[in-house]
Amino acid sequence: MNESSNNSAPPPPRCWPLLLLLLGAGLLAGWVFVVRPATFLAPIEAVDVEQGRMNSVPPAPDGRYTIEQTITSAHDGLSAVELLLTRSTEATESDGRLTFQLFDDHNRLIAEESRQSDALTHNQPLHLRFAPQPHSAHHRYILKISGEAGNRVAVWGYDMDVYDGGEMRVVGMEVETAVQELRFTTRYQLAVSNALPMLVRMGRESGLIFLLALLFLPMPGLLLFFLLPRLPRMTVWARLGTVMAAGIALIPIIWQGWTLVNGRFSPLLLWILWGIGWTAVIVLWKRRPPVFSKADTRACAAALPALLIASLIVRLLAVRDLAYPPWVDASRHALITAVMAANGQVLTDYAPYMPDVTRFPYHFGFHTLAASLQLMGGWPMERLLLAIGVLLNALVPLTIYAAVSILTRKGWAALLAALLVALPFFFPAYYATWGRMTQLTAVLILPVLISLNWKLLAGGRRWRDGWPLVGILTAGLFYIHARVFLIYLPFAAVTFLLLRGRNGRRLLYAALLGAILAAPRILYLIHLPNVVAFTAKTEFNYNAFPTAYVTVGWERAFLAAAAAAALVVLFNRLRGQKWTLLPFSLMLWVAALFFLLAGHRAGLPETWLINLNSMYISMFVPLALFLGVTAVFIGRWARARHWLIQVLGFMAVGGVLLGLTLFGIRQQINIINPQTVLVRRGDTPVLKWAEQNLPADAHVAVNSWRWLGYTYAGSDGGAWLVPLTRLSSTTPPADYIYNRSLQMRVNKFNEGATAVADWSRPDVVEWLRQEGVTHILIGQRGGFLDPSALNKNPLLTLLYAQNGTFVFAVMGGS
Repeated sequence: MNESSNNSAPPPPRCWPLLLLLLGAGLLAGWVFVVRPATFLAPIEAVDVEQGRMNSVPPAPDGRYTIEQTITSAHDGLSAVELLLTRSTEATESDGRLTFQLFDDHNRLIAEESRQSDALTHNQPLHLRFAPQPHSAHHRYILKISGEAGNRVAVWGYDMDVYDGGEMRVVGMEVETAVQELRFTTRYQLAVSNALPMLVRMGRESGLIFLLALLFLPMPGLLLFFLLPRLPRMTVWARLGTVMAAGIALIPIIWQGWTLVNGRFSPLLLWILWGIGWTAVIVLWKRRPPVFSKADTRACAAALPALLIASLIVRLLAVRDLAYPPWVDASRHALITAVMAANGQVLTDYAPYMPDVTRFPYHFGFHTLAASLQLMGGWPMERLLLAIGVLLNALVPLTIYAAVSILTRKGWAALLAALLVALPFFFPAYYATWGRMTQLTAVLILPVLISLNWKLLAGGRRWRDGWPLVGILTAGLFYIHARVFLIYLPFAAVTFLLLRGRNGRRLLYAALLGAILAAPRILYLIHLPNVVAFTAKTEFNYNAFPTAYVTVGWERAFLAAAAAAALVVLFNRLRGQKWTLLPFSLMLWVAALFFLLAGHRAGLPETWLINLNSMYISMFVPLALFLGVTAVFIGRWARARHWLIQVLGFMAVGGVLLGLTLFGIRQQINIINPQTVLVRRGDTPVLKWAEQNLPADAHVAVNSWRWLGYTYAGSDGGAWLVPLTRLSSTTPPADYIYNRSLQMRVNKFNEGATAVADWSRPDVVEWLRQEGVTHILIGQRGGFLDPSALNKNPLLTLLYAQNGTFVFAVMGGS
């Protein structure tokens, strides 16, 4: 034996990597529990009940009387009550103590807190916190507020009954007050004990939607794989992710083709096609069973489905309290889906929901998926869209896994990239808080398209035979989201140039096929008048860089990791290492996007069609791919080092993976921004009542605010009035901007309504009549339409009042 053999230690056994990963994870877990438990294990708290209206103040408790507010908790785990204090402007001094007590329905004291009233300020929030009540759901609690003589501090309230779960009263001396409800917010803590029932409830509500979607969406992709020449072998999960992306891309292409021949989809036709499709898949599978690669280890093959289930669970918990998808985009997606389902075709106009709008320049690929499921299942629109959004978001890690597996043939690297997207990355999870379903669907396809594009140019013969799949994915991406399609194009150009035109003919074939499939839509848009020119001028910061997305969560750490990996890539690129071609292409792609979109600072033209914000929120795709691909090289380098370095490396990786998982679970569950929740569960009854009781020609005034540029959007349940009831609204979904005359009418009304200071004045109703308004609908969140003032207007009639939602009729209107 030579000297080096005598001195070197034997390599660690094959079972060591997993054991070392678990050891590293265990060490981090111990440190978290002992040293920093609040880092990952702090309670998750959310709003339980919210009564946010306020316009009046009950008398300040001063020893002669107390204020009582009964509250019915909506969740188990009730843990806090928040009030907003008020001090009279006439009171310069305040003495004594103010005491807050919470009792349960058996009159047992749950919490008590006293404050010296002279230390309290006007509009100061007060938080009464207590141990979580494990069985608080649907139980009534009594909040008592008492004070000593000399106290001049009270709490804000509202002079109308806006909360069905309780009431306010003054106990003690006879005293008059207009207040009927206090302004309050209760909070609950999420724990395993109440999370499991929530998951069961959501499973009952959305389980059939998930099942049908999982059987419907990939079916066209499965057929495509049997009809195309055989591609190189993929692992089972990589093939499944590719099939899912291809199926989602094909559905809008099929809808567009069927519309061209004036065909109309119906529930029966879709079920027949679905049955025929799966029958064909089964027959073809038996005749020519697919052969899968075994590149994945058993651990990776088992870990991915567990990760996908975890991805779905945390995303379900994120929307546990929602009945409608959040934000402005959601109502327009509901409108487009409703019109498409009603007509069974791709839109050319918005009849019968918004007949004034006779053109449709918006991308519609996502809506063909939703309309198909709506026709087949007949679920309520809000439930359907909420479920589809959750499912598509949970499936993005699958296509990320497929892409990295195709690019590297390393299951562990693909699993790492999928983990990043499933849990710790801020995007695409945050799409849920915007109701951004079209871009979500597009970024689900994008990773697979990137990987197949690369393999088409850099791979072997069988990969080159996959050019039809690249063409179909490209066309589908165009139909689903034009901006993401534009984001993808520079990647194709960069790779073509970097590889010096290698296999460029196949890329040309794919481009021609994609252009042919997208041609009907392209021609429609070319011949469409510039319907959005009126809204093209937006705020001065329209193309500002979204710095808030960089500072949230652990995003800076991920960017730092990418920067370090980029240095590794550049160093090895200078050394001529071939493996660097792919990550270097991803780097050039991202750099090109930033230059093209921020190039106005260098004198390049700027467009309203795409901005830095819409680009940056898609950058998690190249980031995950880049980190996954470079991890392969780093792993290869580490395996060539001394066994001690390998041991320490595996332990460090185990700790990091556990940290990413713990942090990611918390981030995903808390991902919804409460400010974007416009429509609440309590708005459903008033919308159903309006649909059943208001005349078909009613024109309903709703709350709104100026959302983006010159576009107004509904700010409460009224935002969904048009797609759910077909009634006319003063603020329909944002697609109203596609008709300039309608846009001017809508904007004129909302500018006038926003300027109204007192809705109790009779002349305001006369103005409403002139605007053609026959009714007023107010949701729980509210806005400039004040139900208390409207109720005092002698020319309005209250038709409906329930749990903070209202409908008024304009007297003299139809």
